[in-house]
Amino acid sequence: MAQTGDILTSLFAIGMASSFLIADPRSPTSRALSATLGLASVSMFLNVPFEVGVFARDPRIWSRLFATTETAALVAGFEWVLRVRRIGTATETERRRGERLLRVAQGLAILYGVTCLAVPQLRADYFSPSSRPGAVFRPQFYLFAVPLGLALGLAGVAIVQVFRTEPDPSEGLRLNAMALATPFLMTGFFAPPRWRPVTTGIGEVVFLAGAIRYHVLQGQRGQFLARFLSPQVARLVRERGLPATMQQSRIQLSVVACDLRGFTPFAESAAPEEVMELLREYYDTIGAVVSAFGGTVKDLAGDGILCLVGAPIPYADHARRAVDMSLRMRERGGEVLSRWRAMGLDLGLGIGVASGYVTVGVLGGSERLEYAAVGPPVNLAARLCARAESGQILVDQRTVGLVGGSDRSRFERLAHEETLKGLSRPVVIHELTS
Repeated sequence: MAQTGDILTSLFAIGMASSFLIADPRSPTSRALSATLGLASVSMFLNVPFEVGVFARDPRIWSRLFATTETAALVAGFEWVLRVRRIGTATETERRRGERLLRVAQGLAILYGVTCLAVPQLRADYFSPSSRPGAVFRPQFYLFAVPLGLALGLAGVAIVQVFRTEPDPSEGLRLNAMALATPFLMTGFFAPPRWRPVTTGIGEVVFLAGAIRYHVLQGQRGQFLARFLSPQVARLVRERGLPATMQQSRIQLSVVACDLRGFTPFAESAAPEEVMELLREYYDTIGAVVSAFGGTVKDLAGDGILCLVGAPIPYADHARRAVDMSLRMRERGGEVLSRWRAMGLDLGLGIGVASGYVTVGVLGGSERLEYAAVGPPVNLAARLCARAESGQILVDQRTVGLVGGSDRSRFERLAHEETLKGLSRPVVIHELTS
């Protein structure tokens, strides 16, 4: 019965390891966690030949095998916690302090493993399921218990620090589930063989509950990333975590706003299916252009699209990227609209570009997220877009200055400064010609 339970708990662990790796192969935290669960499953499986007497003649073989996989699982587990720390909101000082704790914990785990390999018979006699009666009162027991206990203790302190510094929400779910499951998993190590599968299984189920919630939250996040962020940014979020990638900050970037001319009369007279078809083509085309230049779609509102160039991924040449992106938008958008013009529809595209300092960051809770950008360039780009005629790209003075050099010949300054709606001061406006 115990052997069957060990096989089932081992298969359960390897199943979870595989699911994390398959579902999120690019995530450093998922890879480390998959390694932890995979190695732990091997350790569980090794109990089967030990219980049926395969290693009866020489338990030192089992002791060495078990210690190797157990130590590797501990090192991988501490590495997982370390990677979770890196994608949270901890300061650099807090991050370094936590990493030192976890590196020491890994060192102690390796020391425990080396000790087990050096004196496997002592390990089999005093620190295994078949330990001698009263082994806990013998000094040989503490030769193994002290480094292992210190390693787990330091890791526990590091986990507490992670929760104090607001970890990535989805990773926090897995970490919290593992913290709740660990007492059951560790009890399984010391429990009698017939109870070991029960306590280990309870620990695995507790962790599975957190893992399911993790996947649900990752799915919701995936929808958010697909809607607002370019593939490059989405990949960065998977690697660094959402809080670290998109934490609130004040940066200089460029904003590009575009919308359709003639859309309102078209929407009033056309069938809803035709309106949806136009918007779908329009969004897909502009979205592909934004992704190609490393931009981020901030808002989609009817026929209006607002894009950021320089956040969350900063670019020193954000102004030049924004200018080149607006030209590509006009080109590709014109191709889409030309097909609709052939049907007798008077549709066009106007674009506004502005640069400056804005505050960006994610707003909302774990269930609903919005990427916000607040600052004068956002409003200015929208006003320039509203001022632009069909086929025009209007650019503010700061963007022209940031582009600089010989590229200034691409801009033609409008005759007079203008006071745009919602702005208190007149602005210098340039038209991008090529």
